[in-house]
Amino acid sequence: MTEQELAVKIVELTGGTENISTVRHCATRLRIVVTDTEKLQTREIENLDRVKGSFFNSGQYQIILGTGLVNRVYDEVIKI
Repeated sequence: MTEQELAVKIVELTGGTENISTVRHCATRLRIVVTDTEKLQTREIENLDRVKGSFFNSGQYQIILGTGLVNRVYDEVIKI
């Protein structure tokens, strides 16, 4: 799965662009704030190839991607 394909799937499984308030990243995690947590498909996100896990912290849904990959996926997410 390419970074672009992974970004598209993450956006879809978090409820689409209309459900994403903000998206940021740190060294290893994609940090997404959503408006409706009921639209999150966390199990499906965690089962995506190259996703190492996910969790909620401080109102952010954080998807663990790893160093380097997170930067490339973030660059693709913000294009959507």
